[in-house]
Amino acid sequence: MVALVCCLGCQPEQGDDTASQGNSPVPASSRVEIVDGVTVVYFTGNDRMRFSLTEFTVKTGQPVRIIFENTGEMPKTAMGHNVVLLKQGVDANAYATTASRARDTDFIPKSEADSVIAHTNLLGPGEKDTIEFIAPAPGDYIYLCTFPAHCFAGMRGVMRVE
Repeated sequence: MVALVCCLGCQPEQGDDTASQGNSPVPASSRVEIVDGVTVVYFTGNDRMRFSLTEFTVKTGQPVRIIFENTGEMPKTAMGHNVVLLKQGVDANAYATTASRARDTDFIPKSEADSVIAHTNLLGPGEKDTIEFIAPAPGDYIYLCTFPAHCFAGMRGVMRVE
């Protein structure tokens, strides 16, 4: 039997050593750089259900490329990871709950397609995926892993658009 604990909500833990906010260190595998006019964002997810980058900033109207890698070792069926970038105002907790029931579509619910800007494939250990999109209007946009319970364990972040 699997129990999902949702009392923390879809929030990162305070003091998480992988956060990119304030004075927290950012792992070498995480970076944001401009390459030929494209904002390229590199980050990873691991077996501790953590993204290596929990916040980054892009400019509205500019092309964005996210390159995401699952650096964990557990099998995809037990610890798969993805990145789902939600449209502004979408309730991340509600989306994650709906996504947890969409096993047949790798936890990307077709019924919620209008809530998503872009998403990677569900990745197993050592796998990478790239998504590209144009940065939307200014504001904060939540990204999360939709594998069951991962968002609720803290696997989420914010893309700030200026």
